Amino acid sequence: MSSRNLSRIARSLTLVALSSLAGVSLADDNPLKDWSFSGLYDTYYQYNFNQPVSGAPGIGTNGHQFDVANNQFSLAVLQLNLTKKATDANPFAFTANLWIGKDADLVSGNSDKLVQQAYVTYVTKSGVTLDFGKFLTWIGYESVGSADNDQYSRSFLFTDGQPIYHMGLRATKQATKAISVSGYLVNGWNETDDANASKSYGATAAITVTPKLSATLNYYGGNEGGTGNGFNAGSTLVTNVNMLDAIATFTPNDKLKFAVNADYTSAKGVTAGDAAASGHFSGIALYARDQINAKYAVALRGETFSDPDGLRGTGGARLSSITGNIDVAGPGTALFRLEVRYDKSNMNSFPDGGKGSDNQTLVTLSHVLKF
Repeated sequence: MSSRNLSRIARSLTLVALSSLAGVSLADDNPLKDWSFSGLYDTYYQYNFNQPVSGAPGIGTNGHQFDVANNQFSLAVLQLNLTKKATDANPFAFTANLWIGKDADLVSGNSDKLVQQAYVTYVTKSGVTLDFGKFLTWIGYESVGSADNDQYSRSFLFTDGQPIYHMGLRATKQATKAISVSGYLVNGWNETDDANASKSYGATAAITVTPKLSATLNYYGGNEGGTGNGFNAGSTLVTNVNMLDAIATFTPNDKLKFAVNADYTSAKGVTAGDAAASGHFSGIALYARDQINAKYAVALRGETFSDPDGLRGTGGARLSSITGNIDVAGPGTALFRLEVRYDKSNMNSFPDGGKGSDNQTLVTLSHVLKF
């Protein structure tokens, strides 16, 4: 689908949503009455004390996924969310998240980059929920939306060790009151178009151990690469990937939350010519958050990520960071965040002026508005 057609779709969907916001009265038999609209506006200012020099406008901070613009104000994302709920008369539901901004550019350079997610949902009579389309990954504790995370910036584990989105089929079933299971069949790692002749696959088991403790075990596997997009970005190597991802969350009360996310991924070149894409990478991130009151919250994250074989473009680095946030709820649904982050590497992974450094310190102020 061309960018022009995507833009026309985005404009049409936006007009539908704005009509709803304006209070248009919809008759009971109007098919638009089951649609809802929401949005997100995310902007930030970041200062990197290394003062990295970059020839690319809007880029400077190395090793981060989204907060890369140094010493300038940046529009991270403007996002519109449209959903259609399922009814007895029409069991199909639909979800679309459309976005523009630096985040969309950094996630995908493809023609579908305006579409963060777009999938159709159908619930079978046996209670299985089927989603088909483009959806965000099931791997990891953190997510694309900054307001959904404990910190504003994403961890190295998220940035270097985990996929972001997939195109394919997802099936979810509430097996018991405490256990939910899911299965996935997708084109690949950050791919809407399959880069090779095989599909990737995965599974999830989410367990509510107690009302205060939950755990999730995820798996991702399949052959990745072949066209230089996705997992082996920048090369044509094909790699068989097997990833285990574990998450545990503990909420002792309604103010405190602790979480851990650990990954181990092995990769092996499919043919002798792909041997350079063999190896492993792993990481662990620890999270703590205290919602002091309705207005203020503090959060802390510590992590380490190891890529000894250089499979994730780090040059074989071991990366660590510690990140602290102060969140201030503004009027309405506004959220202001002040973040201080210190990154450390076992090699000169970060630009420092015109030279390299094994560390960098950053201060970020962000404003997120949900509507």
